[in-house]
Amino acid sequence: MTQLSKTERKRRSRAARSRRRAITFGAIAVVVLGLTGYLLWRAFVPIPAMAADVKIQTTMEGFLPQVIRAKAGQPIRILLVNRDTRFHTDGGGWHQFAIDDLGVNAKVGPESTQLVTLTPARAGTYEFYCDVCCGGKDNPSMRGKLEVSA
Repeated sequence: MTQLSKTERKRRSRAARSRRRAITFGAIAVVVLGLTGYLLWRAFVPIPAMAADVKIQTTMEGFLPQVIRAKAGQPIRILLVNRDTRFHTDGGGWHQFAIDDLGVNAKVGPESTQLVTLTPARAGTYEFYCDVCCGGKDNPSMRGKLEVSA
């Protein structure tokens, strides 16, 4: 076995360090690009549609739309779409869809959907609200109306 000169050992050591740096940089670049791609995909890919009569978006700004209509005695399917993330400072991104007079109390997690089916028995106007975040029932944007006709 031949002994390497001091110069040759330094050259090989530098080459090994250079390879490690390149591999480390490449791994970091792959992770960053992958995370960026995932976040962009989540932002632009629509939430899959479910069989719903009405779609209500819930965000920290409130419900959209704030008025929905139904017929007495007929089921209505409401798709709650929560666009807030878990980093929403009030309520952790969770929202509620509650109608006290109809016994409805659904909660939808951050960046997810929840299908609610209900059958109002009689005509009238029923208030729905979110009391989880954003000022709760006292905030006018966190309330809405279900108008049920005969």
